[in-house]
Amino acid sequence: MSRRLKVAVLRDRYPTKFNTPRISRHAIRPVYFLPTNKIAARLEGVTLALTGNADLLHFHNRIPLFGRTPFLMSFESHLPRYFGGEKTPLFQFMRRRLAGRNCRRIIAMSHFAKKIFLNQHKDTPDYERLKDKVEIVYPNILLPDYRLGPKEKPLPLKLVFVGAHFGRKGGAVAARAAAIARTKKLPLHFHIISSLEVGSAVWTDPTQKDFFAPYIRLLNADNVTFERGASNAKVLEILRDADFSILTTFSDTFGYSVIESFGVGTPAIATPQGALPEFVTPGQNGIMIKLDVDEFGEWKHISRTDKDSDAYADLVRTEIERMAQELITAVSPYCDNPQALLPLRAEARKTAEKLFDGAKRASYLDDLYERCATN
Repeated sequence: MSRRLKVAVLRDRYPTKFNTPRISRHAIRPVYFLPTNKIAARLEGVTLALTGNADLLHFHNRIPLFGRTPFLMSFESHLPRYFGGEKTPLFQFMRRRLAGRNCRRIIAMSHFAKKIFLNQHKDTPDYERLKDKVEIVYPNILLPDYRLGPKEKPLPLKLVFVGAHFGRKGGAVAARAAAIARTKKLPLHFHIISSLEVGSAVWTDPTQKDFFAPYIRLLNADNVTFERGASNAKVLEILRDADFSILTTFSDTFGYSVIESFGVGTPAIATPQGALPEFVTPGQNGIMIKLDVDEFGEWKHISRTDKDSDAYADLVRTEIERMAQELITAVSPYCDNPQALLPLRAEARKTAEKLFDGAKRASYLDDLYERCATN
């Protein structure tokens, strides 16, 4: 008979719920933890948590600093997370924690994440141990009820952007696309949900003051509905009623909004970076807007250090305009033939059922927990 384990997970904002079982035969207990990044950015990759008498820990991105309780680590791109500190004693300590016996498994959220992780640790003494521990497990959602069918009012087409980081994730692209649609008199309506975080705290944004002000002003338009925030339940209903979700992002490791969009049968408009090309297929379940990426799938300009310069501002401004124009060009044919969206909607839902079904993922993770707790 299977043993019912006490599994401690981090009580974070949202990454943990996508990467742990939604329904489990074990006792999954979210625990409070020390957000060490608030103390210093270099401490982002470790944490202290009130794990009590847990049999197993499953943490996301943050390595448990001390303790002998066996643990698993989920991660989205780099692990440990200490950008620029790879040669420091702290980084070496974090790597030893991952390579040590107490770390039983390392779960990459995507092929993109695994590729970066293995490159990060190549040519190190711990490489083989780390390589043997890593496997890919996609994030998961509880799939809502879904019924495919034509809409009573197919026009205007509804496009939804959801993301706190307005610039990085593509909110500015959506706002500019709405302006182009008004000029062309296209039956498109844009719903933008964002807390409008921009600037120096967002790693791809130009840091020049008021760079995004012209795009934010575009939110006050007849074909735009803007909200600074919404509950997850409300977001899902908005996505369910939409024709496309938008994630024309400069940098996103996975794209949780896309898998939630797919779950309600709404195709996505995305960029080919991070994990997005692994599950967004142009012409089948979405639209892909061009973005120049490197061999690992990251935007080629992500590491630039001149984000306060006119040259960088001009680059991002040009990219926003190009992507907005490409978005309108790609979506316009559906205005004349909304029924052509039905196959995309059906395939979006099929993708969610195949790759992100929480019921299927829970069984696998539950079995993995048992193996990790007893080995």
